[in-house]
Amino acid sequence: MDEIYENKLIHYRRIENIVKNFEENEAKTNENIEAIRRKSKSDNASIGPANDLLRYFYTLEQQYQSDDSETRNKAAESVVELINQFHQSDDVVEEEEEDEEEDEDDEETNDDDQQSDQSNELQQPKLTPPQNLPPPIVISPSSTAAAPPSVQSASPVKTQVSPLSHPHPTPSIDDIGDIKPDTLIEYKKLSFEAHQYEKLYSTIDLPRKKQLASCIKNIMNKLRKETFHTLTKELFEFLNGQGKEVSNKIIRISNNEERLLCLSILATLILAQLLGGDLTDIKTEIFLPLIGILSQNQRHKEFRIIFLDRLHKKCPYTVPLYPKRQSTMNDKQYLEAIGYIEKQDGDQRRLETETEFLNRMNGLIRLFCKLLVSRGPPFDKDLAFAWKWFSDVLNLPPKSNITSVLIRVFLEEAGKMMMNVYQTQFPKIINAIQIQYLPRLEKQTSDDQMARLRLTLDNFHK
Repeated sequence: MDEIYENKLIHYRRIENIVKNFEENEAKTNENIEAIRRKSKSDNASIGPANDLLRYFYTLEQQYQSDDSETRNKAAESVVELINQFHQSDDVVEEEEEDEEEDEDDEETNDDDQQSDQSNELQQPKLTPPQNLPPPIVISPSSTAAAPPSVQSASPVKTQVSPLSHPHPTPSIDDIGDIKPDTLIEYKKLSFEAHQYEKLYSTIDLPRKKQLASCIKNIMNKLRKETFHTLTKELFEFLNGQGKEVSNKIIRISNNEERLLCLSILATLILAQLLGGDLTDIKTEIFLPLIGILSQNQRHKEFRIIFLDRLHKKCPYTVPLYPKRQSTMNDKQYLEAIGYIEKQDGDQRRLETETEFLNRMNGLIRLFCKLLVSRGPPFDKDLAFAWKWFSDVLNLPPKSNITSVLIRVFLEEAGKMMMNVYQTQFPKIINAIQIQYLPRLEKQTSDDQMARLRLTLDNFHK
């Protein structure tokens, strides 16, 4: 009997413990719910019922492991009850929608009345003030090279161009020809800047232009490798406003327009020297560093814009750009647009032949490619612009003979350096040209030009 009694007693105690645990869990749940409600009333960060529910679910998740099924059912009932507290009946929703529609009708009526009143008043159009011209566009990051000699100017010359009110023209690929869209934007900006500089110095009278040109020519004609530093210093002294004696007369730059004119004269003379005859090493050793020094100088930074614009006009393929034949052009006008020039032939003037044209373009492109890989101004030291230019050439539709010249000259002048800098990517470019690009190119290229290009490509596999 005692054993039976003890077993019953143990059983009753178990039941009491279960009931006690249930009551404790229920009390704890109610306490948590009440705490959440109190916090939701005092917490400014609360976003309403949804936030309260999230907090409540978080509490349930914390208790999940210790709760039995009966406790979970009780909690679910509490959740439903909490949701019902914030639930609106369909009748209430319909009433609110009707009120909103009435308010909208009233607002529309008021708007119509206001518009009818305003229609009797004359409105003055707002005039937008013209925007100032942005600073010269830089095609690629300039590198840090040796600065030119610092010289104190006798009479300071302004280096900033006066603000201009004309906006940049909107570029259009359809109007200009084959060119990559991002390149077109930069090209148009550069051309526009150069045109604004030209407008400024075009107001100078002819006698004054000749005076300034004589000073620049006097320095440039004496420029040699052994006199480079001395004459470069003399050139910057003159550009910075110091007087120079020419024919027993002191001549100096007196304003910003005259300084821009001298930069234009310099660009013309440098191109004439580099493109007159063969592009020898002696010429490049003198004039390429001079181009770099002038391009990076902050007092004469316009030179870079003027020089590149002058080069692009002589050879649009340095952009690279394949000009489009317009509907109004005859054959002669189209050939001039793509770079052909007239030559004196006895008593007559004629357009140059294709062979003469390709030879001249070869020199211009070779000069451009030497500048590309000079690792300094007017381009960048990392060859990023060289990569972009060559990529543009390969992604544009090939043109008769000239495209093969662009590729061949670039590879001759820049190929080895590009191989060293882009050791992984550039060999893939060479392979792609041979396998994929040459079949497209040879359809529009003469046999001799293709043979020269293939020979250049073969040198990269030796």
